[in-house]
Amino acid sequence: MDILFARHGNTFGPDDKVVWVGRETDLPLVDKGWAQARALGDALIRLGFQPDRIIAASLQRTRGFAETVAATLGHARPLDIDPRLNEIDYGRWAGRSSEEIAAASPEEAAALDAWSARDAWPASAGWVTTEAELRDAIRAFADHVIAQANDTERLLVVSSNGVLRFLPHVLGASDSARSGPARSSYVMKTGHAGLITGKPGTFQLKFWNVNPERLDGTTLQ
Repeated sequence: MDILFARHGNTFGPDDKVVWVGRETDLPLVDKGWAQARALGDALIRLGFQPDRIIAASLQRTRGFAETVAATLGHARPLDIDPRLNEIDYGRWAGRSSEEIAAASPEEAAALDAWSARDAWPASAGWVTTEAELRDAIRAFADHVIAQANDTERLLVVSSNGVLRFLPHVLGASDSARSGPARSSYVMKTGHAGLITGKPGTFQLKFWNVNPERLDGTTLQ
């Protein structure tokens, strides 16, 4: 089974203030975000990766991104929309820039650094979503998708950065694509993608947080 994970494209333009946006704020993509979706579709055509199913979170930025990838690919099957993939609700961090969060207090700054560097859940940050809720939602999604899939199926899953950071952890995917020190964070930039292959219990991470323009045939092997 090949599961290609992608983060939706940009929701802020070049002159916009970039702030934290979770499931509580349903922003659309901006022009660059739509272009990133087309770029991923073009990359998948180039690589010969035609997904059997495309699954997306229900927020308009993830749904729109997935729809554009599907249209670029000529993918005829309707999207599967799954709200379990919706982004974290960032509570009091929502609508604030990283600089504003860091300046609020030493505790907030430390929590932001820990999350940014190693995906450490900031328990004292006032997020509405809890870590247990997120893990349970991802596990339920993964169990449901895997139960429906066959061993050779190819899937494209579109979600957001907070959810995507936890997917390799929950799936137990080993980072086979890296040598040296273990990866500290599974951050995913907008419009980027990652690939997990295998079966439950033996999933392997082939690559993560890669710009589609840099994907080539060797990355899917």
